[in-house]
Amino acid sequence: MPDRPQVVLIASYDDPMVEERAILDRIDCDIICASVSSQGEVFEAIKEATVVLNHHFDIPREMFEQMDNCKLMIRYGHGYDTVDLGAATENGVMVTNIAGATSEEVSNHALALVLACARDLKRMDRIMTEGRWTGNDSRSVARRIFGETLGIIGMGNIGRATARKGVALGMRVLVYDPYVGPWLATEYNVEFVDDSETIFSESDYVSLHTPLTPETHHLVDSDTLALMKPDAYVINTSRGPIVDEDALLAALMDKKIAGAALDVFEQEPPDPDNPLLHLENVIVTPHIAGSSQIGWATICRRAAEEAARALSGQRPQVVVNPEVFPKLGI
Repeated sequence: MPDRPQVVLIASYDDPMVEERAILDRIDCDIICASVSSQGEVFEAIKEATVVLNHHFDIPREMFEQMDNCKLMIRYGHGYDTVDLGAATENGVMVTNIAGATSEEVSNHALALVLACARDLKRMDRIMTEGRWTGNDSRSVARRIFGETLGIIGMGNIGRATARKGVALGMRVLVYDPYVGPWLATEYNVEFVDDSETIFSESDYVSLHTPLTPETHHLVDSDTLALMKPDAYVINTSRGPIVDEDALLAALMDKKIAGAALDVFEQEPPDPDNPLLHLENVIVTPHIAGSSQIGWATICRRAAEEAARALSGQRPQVVVNPEVFPKLGI
């Protein structure tokens, strides 16, 4: 066992940890950045760690079972689906995420994708770069947004920010989330519905803002896509496996829906031959909805603050499995 607690960052590059060190240098601990590219390298880096700062790597059960010192796993960003939460809990490891740090960025990106679909921007850009000036082509397909229906599945931090901005654009906003109180409908001037099917059948744009769980895996499938209007779009800035890509591709090819805008994919990075990357009516971005200079610095700083709290014997502010905390002897 190390003489002092180890705080280990696992990243795919050599991160100087500027924000993290500014906070953790005040704590009696060793601060280590490990640039890793395989699961074996991940385990070697974190096997003695007290606190793991995890950019995005999978941490399966077998790793937790061999990490005798680990007290806290901090997942940078909102989603923690890459961490085996059950194994973490069984092995006495708290799991935290940095929820809300980039809600503005992700909601902005979601609305940007909505607007790009509505204004036919992908096709207009291609026409211009091909040297053609045919602006009149957009008159028959470009849409106003005002008065259209934005359907939101998931009313957490990002869903709420997206709803607020959709309302500001003059959209009717429908929301499905069985885990939040109906009082949010009044606060955000939105309409709550009782089932996700209503979202799919009534929305012009279905925007996904739910975590990836067994319940939400392939939430968008052939059945739900069949409910959508032929001029509707799917917008996904949450997690790739929430959408069944085969079903989405079939719906697009058969013109059952108008198009899609995807920041995330079932496999990341996606295969270059993935047909969704090459369709005229699909806009794609490389999982960067949460990215911004300020947003990333905020994530790093909040992760370090959570680590510092834990190493000082305090409860982190956001704990996914709070039942573990009373058992810890940090």
